[in-house]
Amino acid sequence: MTIAENNKAFLASEECSLCPTREIALFANLKPEELLQMHSPIQYKVLEKGEKLYARNEKADYIYTLHDGVLKLEQYLPSGEQRIVRLLRRGDLAGLAAITGDNYQHDAIALTKISVCKIPADIVLDLSHKSPELHTNLLNKWQLALTTSDTWITKLSTGPARYRVVRLMIWLAENSLDEDFYMPGREDMGNILSLTTETVSRTIAELRRDGDLELRGSNSARADVSKLKKIVKEPT
Repeated sequence: MTIAENNKAFLASEECSLCPTREIALFANLKPEELLQMHSPIQYKVLEKGEKLYARNEKADYIYTLHDGVLKLEQYLPSGEQRIVRLLRRGDLAGLAAITGDNYQHDAIALTKISVCKIPADIVLDLSHKSPELHTNLLNKWQLALTTSDTWITKLSTGPARYRVVRLMIWLAENSLDEDFYMPGREDMGNILSLTTETVSRTIAELRRDGDLELRGSNSARADVSKLKKIVKEPT
């Protein structure tokens, strides 16, 4: 490694060690000397709401760690219908297809202003062979993504419209670090739940009227999760 490359690796390791989300990010368990082995640049990127992080069928060369904000993974069905298959937030990984060398399977679009680390896939693959901790962390992230996808398919795309909306509110509330959670716009919720915007709006209005949900801003809400779980007959 040249002096210039060594300096780049040192800077990358310093940035990773100081990262405020490192405890839940991909490199959480790496030792300082392992961070120094990173020879390719890791880029820090900020995207505004509506900007695309990557596109479906684009060559998957990078994995992204989300530091702040909310990112949606979007697909289009053969019918042309738009579907949001998952929401990602702080500490989640986007672009896991890069691990297998495939193309990205979704459009990744910022729902809010977001910040990410753009990590070359070759870094992750190389270090995963050398670090059992990183390999385990990567598998755990992958399993979490699969589990979340299964949850969205089984709970958010089936059953009565009211149940779908309520289950989404429960998921958003339970996966938020704060009591006030991010709530997508009505059209995006419809694309998550396979419901019309009108049906989502009507159900949200009913939940507010019954005191189960409180809007705290244009994209922020607070819910009584125990009451919501009783609606869908889930354990509290």
